[in-house]
Amino acid sequence: MKRFCYLAVMLLLTSIVLLFYIKKPDGQPYLSLSMLQRYSQQVSHDVTESASQNVESWGVKAEQLLKQFSEPDNGHAAVVVYKWQDEQGQWHFADTPHPQYASTLVTLDSREITVLPAESFQADPESKLTDTQVKSAADSNLYDPKKIQQLIQDAEQIKQQIEQRNKQLEH
Repeated sequence: MKRFCYLAVMLLLTSIVLLFYIKKPDGQPYLSLSMLQRYSQQVSHDVTESASQNVESWGVKAEQLLKQFSEPDNGHAAVVVYKWQDEQGQWHFADTPHPQYASTLVTLDSREITVLPAESFQADPESKLTDTQVKSAADSNLYDPKKIQQLIQDAEQIKQQIEQRNKQLEH
């Protein structure tokens, strides 16, 4: 096993070195030091840009936390969100500003927000299965290949319906 690993590593290193010598049809090597240098500079730039964006988002989050903890706690904390509008005129809301669109800070009073409980959903109103019946039915059909195939087909149909709906919404 040790010899096989040694052989595999040597084969890999040899193939990488050969990329410096093997020429493309245009006469240029597949790999060169200048290409590696450009690539490393691009990666360095991408990492720096990503880090600066993360720092900016950390600053926004720090401001939000500072506001949250500096306000007196009376049981009704304010909620801070950002809103922006895209090219289609659709409004979006998030806890951080969008980097490409002009975001507006919106402060919401939690006393004015109405939260409704989620409604229970039953796919077939005719079936009145209890939780234990559902669990036992799921356990008995857990590895049934026909059921799994049916689930895959159902998922494909749902995927097609979603794609059709998205196309309708785009037009």
